Amino acid sequence: MTLAGKSSGGCHRHSWRWASTHRTRGFTLVELLVVIGIIGVLVQLLLPAVQSAREAARRTTCKNQLRQFGLAAQMHLDTHGYFPSGGWSGDFVADADRGYGAEQPGGWPFSLLEYLELGALRDAAAGEDVTAEPLEPGYLTLLQSSPEVFYCPSRRPAAVYPFKTSGNGPWTPTTGRGVVPYKRLTKVDYAANSGDALYSAAEHFIGEPNMWVPSSYEALETETPRWTPTNDPDSVYYQTGVSYYRSEVRPAQITDGLSKTYLIGEKFLSPGLYEDVNVTNGPSMMGDNQTAWAGYEWDNHRVAWNPAASFSQGEYQPQADTDEAFAANIFAFGSAHPAALQMAMCDGSVTEVAYDITPETHRARAHRMDGGAF
Repeated sequence: MTLAGKSSGGCHRHSWRWASTHRTRGFTLVELLVVIGIIGVLVQLLLPAVQSAREAARRTTCKNQLRQFGLAAQMHLDTHGYFPSGGWSGDFVADADRGYGAEQPGGWPFSLLEYLELGALRDAAAGEDVTAEPLEPGYLTLLQSSPEVFYCPSRRPAAVYPFKTSGNGPWTPTTGRGVVPYKRLTKVDYAANSGDALYSAAEHFIGEPNMWVPSSYEALETETPRWTPTNDPDSVYYQTGVSYYRSEVRPAQITDGLSKTYLIGEKFLSPGLYEDVNVTNGPSMMGDNQTAWAGYEWDNHRVAWNPAASFSQGEYQPQADTDEAFAANIFAFGSAHPAALQMAMCDGSVTEVAYDITPETHRARAHRMDGGAF
């Protein structure tokens, strides 16, 4: 009995001593603040790397979208024998019943739909009157579809955005007037190459001559068309790119080589205009004041600098998006990516174009037949 009792008591005292010498001690306030500070420093160190990784992913997505455009253009070429046309002007919007090429009022984004596995959007508008007010349902679906492939993820999400509704340069198309009450339509963050053309939109600034377009579809049926010629090197309307006013450019006309000539690239746009162009009445908003479905316009076509241009070379230089630019919003290629934009070439490949590219090289790549070896 005595031995058992001592054994039991000894175990009890040993357990008590172990527990009393191993009590958990909490953090002091100073220690807690130090840990929080260390975590904050680590977050600051890691954040740029995380942001860089995210931008790399977005840039890859953007590149893949340009690759889709390039491949779609090749299929368009195989089917029709020429690259997608630039359409007529901002006065006219896409019309599914007017085919492809010079007879299609809408621009290259509309002509590529069928080859981007988005043909259902075009088909939905077939047989509908695009001049109807209000819009017919299939046509409204097309105009507000905002395909993801049209938007650079580094710039803005795929959605409908406001077009210019009042003030300077409000968009009031000759056809499709029924779009105006909706105030928001599909935009596009990419532009086709119109070379070093002095005119990269059918409608230009006040006081300058515009390219001819009919006053209506009815007038086109009853009057002799006076389409503006674009193949005279001595004319201000001379077009040296691949997609422009009523264009039907064939590979044989790209004498500089398909792999060396721009097709479609990212367009410059000031960040202040990403969400709404109505924040300004200045001409800078005219590069995004309409819709992807319009014809030959600054919204969906860009150019390289021409020495005869009235604006300085810097306005045409490829550049990263900035609110400091003015005419670059309507003339220049550019992007929300640092260091370089991405460009689909006429052979379907995609390449980077550095912002510090020389004006001579940029111009040579935009001009389809200048003999440039860059």
